[in-house]
Formats: sequence, C-alpha cells, structure tokens
Amino acid sequence: MRVVIDQDLCGTTGQCVLTLPGTFRQREPDGVAEVCVATVPQALHAAARLAASQCPVAAIRVIESDASERASADPAPSLAEAERHAAKDQRNPGGRFEGKVAVVTGAGAGIGKACALAIAREGGRVVVADIDGSAAVACTAQIAAEAGHALALAMDIANAQAVAALFETAERHFGGVDLLVNNASAMHLTPRDRTILDLDLAVWDQIMATNLRGTLLCCREAIPRMIARGGGAIVNMSSCQGLSGDTAQTSYAASKAAMNMLSASLATQYGHAQIRCNAVAPGLIMTERLLAKLDECMQRQLSRHQLLQRVGRPEDVAALVAFLLSDDAAFITGQVLCIDGGMLAHVPTYADGGNSRAARPAGDTAKAAAAPRC
Repeated sequence: MRVVIDQDLCGTTGQCVLTLPGTFRQREPDGVAEVCVATVPQALHAAARLAASQCPVAAIRVIESDASERASADPAPSLAEAERHAAKDQRNPGGRFEGKVAVVTGAGAGIGKACALAIAREGGRVVVADIDGSAAVACTAQIAAEAGHALALAMDIANAQAVAALFETAERHFGGVDLLVNNASAMHLTPRDRTILDLDLAVWDQIMATNLRGTLLCCREAIPRMIARGGGAIVNMSSCQGLSGDTAQTSYAASKAAMNMLSASLATQYGHAQIRCNAVAPGLIMTERLLAKLDECMQRQLSRHQLLQRVGRPEDVAALVAFLLSDDAAFITGQVLCIDGGMLAHVPTYADGGNSRAARPAGDTAKAAAAPRC
C-alpha cells in the first residue's frame, strides 16, 4: 500500500497522515509526498485510511496493491474492539458539538487531551495543537479510531506566527472556528519557578510568554473567526494557584491570576458578538505528568485538604469544559469555575480538624494527626 499527498491541494502539507509515527518516507520535488503505510503500527492503519477518506480537498490518495494486503493490514477485530465499536455506533450522532470546530491547545496529553476527546465524542471537529507533535498525532489517531474528526498540529503558542498559522489551518481545513480551549502551559518550567527573590527572571518571562501572552494570541486569532460564524465559546485553563498564594510557583500563579482577568475582559468586550468566555481553575488533577512529579507523601499531604476523598481526573475537567463550551451553558460567561474537590472551599485548619473537632469524624481527625508529615 502507498499513500500519496498532493501538496498543491493540501493546505496542511498532509499533516493528518505524514506525521503518523514512522510513516514519512520522502518529499518529491514536484510537491507530492509519499508515505509507506506498511511501517505504520497496526493500530494506526485505520486512522491513515480515515484521513484519506475524509480529506475535504481529496489531496490524499491510498493505493492498495492487492486485496490480500488490505486483509493483512486489517485483521479481524478482537472481542474488546467489537464491543467498543458497538458502543460507538449506539452513540447519539447529534452531539452537543455537531457541526462545530474546536481548537484545543496543549491537547497532546492530560487535561487538554481529555478535552479534545470529549469534544470529538460529541460530534465536534477538533484541531489538536501541542508543542509535542507526536503526542498531538497520538491524540488525533485515538479520535480517528473512534470515528471522530481531528487534525494534529505541532506548534508553540508563544510564537505569534505559529498561532496565526494554527488558526489559518483550522479555517482552511474545517471551514472556521467556533470553540477554543486554551490549555497549553509551560509546565516544564515549574521546577525552576521559585520564590520572588530566588526566581530567575528569564523563567518569569518564558512562563508569561506561554501561559498569558500565548493565550492572548490564541484569543485574538479566534475572536474574528467566531464573529464571522455568529459567535463562539472560549474556555481558558486557569488554576487554583491563580486564586491563592503559595510558597513557590510565583510566575505560574501570577500568569493564571492574570488569565482570570483576561477571561473576564474578553467576556465583557465581546459578549455583544455572542462570544462567551470562562476560566476553569483545576485543583489536584492527577495527570500522567503530575503523577510522575508527586511522590506518595506529597499526594497524601495535598489530598488531606480536599473535601472529596479522591484525586481529580482529567476527565472531570473535560466534562466541565465541554459543558461551558456547549449551549447548556449559554447564559454563563465571565466566570472562574473551580474544580478542585473543595480544596479552596474550607477554613485553613480543615486538614487538622477544623475550628471545631466535631467538624470531621473522629477517625478522620485521628488518622490525619497520625499521618507522617512530608
């Protein structure tokens, strides 16, 4: 089998197929690229064919050598796969985002990925943007495997030209932009984000460039396109750390606090154009990145301050984001919504039993007192 991309027709240079892991073989001088699908993992064969079948400008051509190759490339599905596809076929085709186009930044993993999947599962077409191109492609492949529509783009939201190209690509490929989730964040810098006197100003500048300026850039590109389509909805991913002081992560907290006001300003300035904007402030959400960073002792210390006795999941945040993007939240704008298991809802002494020892069950108080401090 061969997959051929006509780049004279394809506005995204075949990224929906060319960036699948291990597939790119050569780029011809005449602008036609060729991909050897035999090198694609079995799990991604269907995604490559789906990209070809759904290309709006017919720029992708799949050439099957014979029937036996197609049969070997698509083995009989397992029982688990059959059950998954049966459940997918029973899904309501008229989801909340049917006919909508969403751009999700930082969508390669964690909360961003969960948001992209949630939107796609309800009929939305999603541009999956992430600085990690391979992670964006993996997310897109998962959406395609569930019969969703998505396009992966590797880009850095701190780069104004890259942001402009992101939205131009979304408009060219899907026809416009209706929804935006600004989730990308410079999380790799948090270990260097220290107290005010110990903080490297270069770290401050880089975090602000991504978390705050990058979010602003995305909003500036999205707003005119939303106005052209009669309105839209934006969710900016803030944090509980933007609502309270901490012993470190000065830049991160300041950027998220500023994002909250940016969200309110956007909602105020463009509500007349039927554009809604809200911020979501997650608490302890156990993403893969956070799980690798927090040891058991730190997890226990943080969870002591939650009212709900479990850590949050990316899917919890994605459900709130999907609600805010949907018409179910048509009269909600300019708000900051915490999703933290109640971490910021109580008095500071809660973890030690509160102002009254009867505030928590005696067993819980004794257990908390006996737990080792980190």
